[in-house]
Amino acid sequence: MFTSAYFLTGIMDTNEDDFKLAELQNEDRKIDSITPAEDADALLKKIQTKERQPGNPEQIIEDLGGCGKFQIRLTLAIHLIKTVFCFSFTNLIVTTASPIWWCMKDSNESSLIICKSSNNDSSQNCYQGACRSPNNTKCEHVLFDNSMNTIVSDFNLICEYDFIPSMVNSLQLAGTLTGNVISGQLADMFGRKPPFFTAIILVLAFSLVGFFSFTWQMFAVSTFFTGLGHGFFITTQYSILSEYTLSKWRVWVVGFPSLALEQCLFSLVAWLLHDWRYLQLVTALIAVPCLFSWFVIPESFRWYIAQGKLDKATKIIRSVANYNKCTTTNIALHKPDSNSKQKYSFLHLFKTKFLTQVTLLSMINWTALGVVGYGISFGIQSLSGNLYLNLFLFCITSVPSRAVAIFLSNRIGRRKTSILFFAVVGITGITVGILQTLDVQHKDMLTNVLAIVANTSIGAAWGTVQTMTVELYPTVIRNIGFGTLSLTGGIGAIIGPQLVYLNAFVPGLLFYVCGTISLLCVLGTLFLPETKGKHLDDKLV
Repeated sequence: MFTSAYFLTGIMDTNEDDFKLAELQNEDRKIDSITPAEDADALLKKIQTKERQPGNPEQIIEDLGGCGKFQIRLTLAIHLIKTVFCFSFTNLIVTTASPIWWCMKDSNESSLIICKSSNNDSSQNCYQGACRSPNNTKCEHVLFDNSMNTIVSDFNLICEYDFIPSMVNSLQLAGTLTGNVISGQLADMFGRKPPFFTAIILVLAFSLVGFFSFTWQMFAVSTFFTGLGHGFFITTQYSILSEYTLSKWRVWVVGFPSLALEQCLFSLVAWLLHDWRYLQLVTALIAVPCLFSWFVIPESFRWYIAQGKLDKATKIIRSVANYNKCTTTNIALHKPDSNSKQKYSFLHLFKTKFLTQVTLLSMINWTALGVVGYGISFGIQSLSGNLYLNLFLFCITSVPSRAVAIFLSNRIGRRKTSILFFAVVGITGITVGILQTLDVQHKDMLTNVLAIVANTSIGAAWGTVQTMTVELYPTVIRNIGFGTLSLTGGIGAIIGPQLVYLNAFVPGLLFYVCGTISLLCVLGTLFLPETKGKHLDDKLV
């Protein structure tokens, strides 16, 4: 294992040098004053000098204080708003879970007590999880354990209807996928702010629809539109955060483990409420105060510059300067080139060989994030032990892993960190698959532990992959790129819950797929450039 690790490190170092030379050559086309005789160090020095010219967005942010009070306020606001979307997504892990149930002749409170204490004793006419009695007749009555109330117990989604919960999960993720596609274009056409707040309104409104749902079909429709809101939020939040942040702070503001902390809070709330309807109501209620952040979160000044709206960009920059108490008064913005006003589309992600390589390899990574992340998350339902405790353990262990990911991203780079975590997911995933295939001692405990390791690792990989995505694309197509890759991640996410459902019929399938695709990501990421310390580009070259 250690020999392989050192060999892998050697490969990564070689590729990193190659990509640095490629990046320098790419920048060479932008700077006319550089002669062929100049070496790489001189070339890099001139590039850095060019980046520090007045009017460069990175230099503007640095002149505004770099990581000042405004950036802190913006980061806190967006990460707090993320609580709404965390609750909206995570509640499906509980809402679509299947409580313990029994098939029996009578349906009353005393029968439920008898079934709980009978240990599946057929003499008591209690048959746990059986759709038919021993004489092959359909159950006259089904009793659910009253320790939790979910859509499965409310709408009797068992036996021939047992596919519906996983379908509802995938439907919400299909809404997320749709939101990614729509919001990517909208954010680049009309700005980051409108789709960001549309996301909050969608989740608020359709969480209330979910609360009042009287059929599973009505609830399923509501989950699609809350998913649509998720897609809008995911696509725009990273652009807003990154476009007001310097490179050295970007991995912190993007990768801060707020989602894991908010999921821990949700685990506690879900355990206290024990009812899926109240979880929908709580989500809607906490969304209301988030609407007032309209007065706190500004439009991206980078987007205004890219669109040639320099007066609006200047107004926002002065506002940030005042809030950070900076004395900068000379704001020299330059009108973009004529091609900056053109409309960009999905095809621009493949305009150059470099962008084509970045897009295709990133698609593999994002597909893995969707399949593994959502597959293992919804797989919590099928693990042994208490659902609420398992959910909490999955979430709380993600916090230190995100912190480690942030540290490693700034220390060894985004690319090596992504490779490391994908490798851990690959190894643990295949191991769990083998455990579920074989009948070994302590299988349930080992499965739970290794599933937690895989979950924390893929959670850590999310932050580094997303940071790389933001840093690899120029401003004019950043949201289109992020939205497109979120689309591929959404396709993977839709597949995830279905693998959980199929895993009940083919033990180990979910984890074999998760392990295999993660190892593919290790190979693919080797051919992506390192983005550590790289300034955000604003235009296509």
